[in-house]
Amino acid sequence: EGEGEGEGEDRGRDRDRDGGRRRRRRKAGGGPKTVNYPPPSGKKPDATYVFQTTPETALLYRLNGDYNPLHATPEPGVKMGFGGPIIHGLFSWNCTAHGILQCLGGSDPANIREFQARFASPVKPGDKLVTEMWRMGGADKDGFEEVRFVTRVEGGRVCLSNGRAVVRCVGSAKGKVPAML
Repeated sequence: EGEGEGEGEDRGRDRDRDGGRRRRRRKAGGGPKTVNYPPPSGKKPDATYVFQTTPETALLYRLNGDYNPLHATPEPGVKMGFGGPIIHGLFSWNCTAHGILQCLGGSDPANIREFQARFASPVKPGDKLVTEMWRMGGADKDGFEEVRFVTRVEGGRVCLSNGRAVVRCVGSAKGKVPAML
């Protein structure tokens, strides 16, 4: 036997009321607090990784089955206020992890244990990504240490913030390591 009319309507109202409470909590600063990992102030980066994207970079994730037109055609990006297509956020994430591993971890995947960051802004095809890394010292018994990082689009706009990785640093790449895809 089905629900009575009043019963379903009450459930819908309860969901609306609960959703309203959740929205108010979010606006009032409720929700989980995150730990911040800012780069050390006043210290030059220990390593910098530079990656030049191309107009085709945004199409890369089509090979992985992501057919979102936001990454391929200009119309959706224009409608959403981006001015055209944007590169998939996972690309910025992976490019940064690759750069950290290449600069500090000897390009050995066994030398990265943790990786986390916050997506801060979109990246457009043709943008140059610049990742700055700071070794925080205090390696554990296995040689892993905390590395903080920030990835910017050249010119200043941060695309990955609050970056932290735990890396076994096997080399010190001073200066810039360029790459291109």
